[in-house]
Amino acid sequence: MMITFIALSLLGSLSSTKAQTTVTYSSSPNLAIPGSGTSGSVSDSIFVDASFEICDVDISVDITHTWTSDLELDLTMDGPDPTTDPVDVIRLQYDDCGSSDDLVVTFDDSATESLNGASSSNNLCNQDGLEVQPEEALSTFNGHQSIGYWTLDINDDAGGDTGTLNSWSIILTSCETITDGAGTGDPHFKSWAGKWFDFHGECDLVFVDSPKFGHGTGLAIHIRTKARYQYSYIESAAVQIGDSVLEVGEYGSYMLDGISNADLDSEKLDRYTVIHKKINSKQDVFTIELGEGKKIVIQSFKDLVSVKTVGASKEEYRGSQGLLGEFGTGKLLSRNGTIMTDPDAFGNEWQVLETEPKLFQTARFPQHPVQCSMPGPERDGRRRLGESTISMEAAEEACEHWGDLKDQCVYDVMAAEDLELAEAGAF
Repeated sequence: MMITFIALSLLGSLSSTKAQTTVTYSSSPNLAIPGSGTSGSVSDSIFVDASFEICDVDISVDITHTWTSDLELDLTMDGPDPTTDPVDVIRLQYDDCGSSDDLVVTFDDSATESLNGASSSNNLCNQDGLEVQPEEALSTFNGHQSIGYWTLDINDDAGGDTGTLNSWSIILTSCETITDGAGTGDPHFKSWAGKWFDFHGECDLVFVDSPKFGHGTGLAIHIRTKARYQYSYIESAAVQIGDSVLEVGEYGSYMLDGISNADLDSEKLDRYTVIHKKINSKQDVFTIELGEGKKIVIQSFKDLVSVKTVGASKEEYRGSQGLLGEFGTGKLLSRNGTIMTDPDAFGNEWQVLETEPKLFQTARFPQHPVQCSMPGPERDGRRRLGESTISMEAAEEACEHWGDLKDQCVYDVMAAEDLELAEAGAF
């Protein structure tokens, strides 16, 4: 009975781990600040395209100026819906540091230093890279949604000196994790917000579709799931960048642009390097290097395939759709943008449509408009998890070192009847 309970608790489950993630949005406008006998204001805006609840805000500025105390700095946030995201104006700096040159600081509520009322003789006014308290608390933005226009206003309230806003950054910390996505094992899917859910349909699925990737080059990842007993697993994955496609299947079989076992040392996926590492006769790893530590990793262990993103950022995935949800929030959205809560309905929503590009070289039943094959009477006669030849005790011992992923590991080891899964991390 206990085995059956674990199986049912994982099927169709939605779980979340509370954690915080920090993201940075920057602008380098090299914007002249009025001077040379005049006074006036300039402003620069940054659009934050991810939507998540804010738990902390820091602001960094790099300003060249010949008389810092001429400057007044204000931060404004204007969300897309003024009724729920009202405009807030926070004073960051007001006429501090006298005749000192330049302002290169990070405004942070938790900083121990303050420039408030400081004169040019204060040592703090002559140091670049300090963390200092803003004049008014940035925590005013906490609890708001991040999406919208953030504007830095700089007012030079005296003439005779000149300056430049070289660059500035918004450093936002979300209340929940913004994380890398994954599709593994049974299969389990991890959205951009770190929420895990299972989908046991058999079909081709849109893992992620990011048309803005590479300044319009486009990135798409499809996965193909296969039914086995009362669950399914990912049997192959295909990654398309531009017009080039890498397809990875069981036991490390692969094709690049339709050529089996293509020479990855000389051929690229579009302009990106693919590194193939054969761990052993059962396990292969393919790493697509996107630059700056960002990657897409496809792993095969026997006939199971997993897909994971590493170092995901808005440059690659902003505006993307698919099983990973909305980038920045991980909200599980339908094709028309409504939030979905049922994992089976959500999985079926992202079946590859007949009108969408087919990334796999060969078609396999079912294909849309025939819907994904779901567990039910059509799979009668297949072995149940409770009849696994692997005991729960053995699976738990093998999976002990996987921490928060232990339950998923135990389930997959027992379902596949393969203790080696625990070492391969294929779940």
